[in-house]
Amino acid sequence: MVLPSSPNNRTRPAPRQSRSRRYLHCSWQTRCLGLLLGLLMSVASASVVAQQNLPDMGEPADSALSPLEERELGARFMRQIRAHLPLIRDVQLTEYIQDLGNRLVLAADKTNNQTFTFFIIDDPQINAFAIPGGYVGVNSGLIAAMDAEEQLASVIAHEVAHVTQRHHARAFATGNRATLSTAAAVLAAIIIGQASPQAGQAALAAGLAASQQSAINFTRSNEVEADRIGIEILANAQYDAMAMAESFDILRRKNSLNTSVGQLEYLRTHPLDNNRIAEATDRASGKARRNRVSGLDYDLFRARLAVLSAEDRGQAQRLYLAKHRRQPSADNAYALALLSQRADRSAAANRYLEDAERFAPGHPMVELLRADISRMNNKRGDDSRLTALLELYPDRYSIVEKQLEYLIRERRLGEAVTVANHYLRNSSHPDPLAWRQLASIQERLEDQANSHESLARYFEAINELQRATSQLELALRHVPPTSQDQLRLEASLRDIQEKATRLR
Repeated sequence: MVLPSSPNNRTRPAPRQSRSRRYLHCSWQTRCLGLLLGLLMSVASASVVAQQNLPDMGEPADSALSPLEERELGARFMRQIRAHLPLIRDVQLTEYIQDLGNRLVLAADKTNNQTFTFFIIDDPQINAFAIPGGYVGVNSGLIAAMDAEEQLASVIAHEVAHVTQRHHARAFATGNRATLSTAAAVLAAIIIGQASPQAGQAALAAGLAASQQSAINFTRSNEVEADRIGIEILANAQYDAMAMAESFDILRRKNSLNTSVGQLEYLRTHPLDNNRIAEATDRASGKARRNRVSGLDYDLFRARLAVLSAEDRGQAQRLYLAKHRRQPSADNAYALALLSQRADRSAAANRYLEDAERFAPGHPMVELLRADISRMNNKRGDDSRLTALLELYPDRYSIVEKQLEYLIRERRLGEAVTVANHYLRNSSHPDPLAWRQLASIQERLEDQANSHESLARYFEAINELQRATSQLELALRHVPPTSQDQLRLEASLRDIQEKATRLR
């Protein structure tokens, strides 16, 4: 069995220094246009089913796109995003943005127990977007622009509101007044336009001029609603709601400095005028002010993201060194330790790690970096520290992943299986990647049936139901006929097939 390549960002080759960010961004736009055809087919298929067999749910958007069809459409588009866009796949960074997003989702109304997926795109442009089904993407450039976690949370809360208020389904319902192909193209252009305005504009320009103005007007009319709901979400999540206005100020300031390339991408799809700013400020002023908590988690998160997405790590080293000499801090020391570790400079890595520990003793990100530096120095003994850390943070897959790496390196594969299974059984929201890592360990143990089954669980968790079905069929080849294992696998196979049928 050949497992899919590891999603961990550490295994991703360093970007070539000759490749410019401009080329990367243009490549993204080209790929977005390529996704348009697949998305049009998805929407058209969903709409045909909706018109043939859609119950009246009492909401206009449902007559064009039901919640179930929305989720399937989002899952299809997310599969294309995973395959074609430059996602940040580092477990620690993904864990942070998912935890932040989950906090906001819990504070939102009208989620209907929908699962949300939050992800980071490796792109310096300031942008964020939502797609149907609860998928929210944030560019690394937007994260770098926000000074505090509350400000980033305000942007994400705004995007969550787009999903909970079903703005995409409403847009599709508006477009459905025209022909099916036009309606599908309008929704595709809206979604793609959120990720890349140039690509979205090109999609609309290709034969969609008749519906262009109505789609744009509808999107703008929903911005104030998303602000209003987003402010409620912020307040319910115990954030200072005034952070929404602060993020607006940052975006407007960044836009005024962006004269060389025109308007910020985010503002092209999220128009920001004085009335909208004033209304958001007024709404936020009516909420109780919250004391700002320590920004250590956010500072370390941003430092890690900056290092892992840096095109020129030498320049990043000089920048953080100058900042650290001017004002020593946990994030500056952490960034320098991480840069040194990735450059195999063990002495410097250890020196900066000591600085980071002085400012952030026992912090999980610092402790996980210690484990990586210890491995670089061929030292042992980090297993006990990871075990103690996991007792404090039992739901953090980033710690489990590091512990599994340690056990695999020590060839303690049986213990690794036990650790992975314990996490999967006891975590309230286990990371799907744990199934993927467990499958890899079971493959090393030549446990083919369980390895295929674990990989099926991974694909099921990310809505790759066809691939999950294939893995369960492979697992069935490795169990005795009429055994309990066969009955269990067949029951799982039927469940996934029924789920796939409902989503068609």
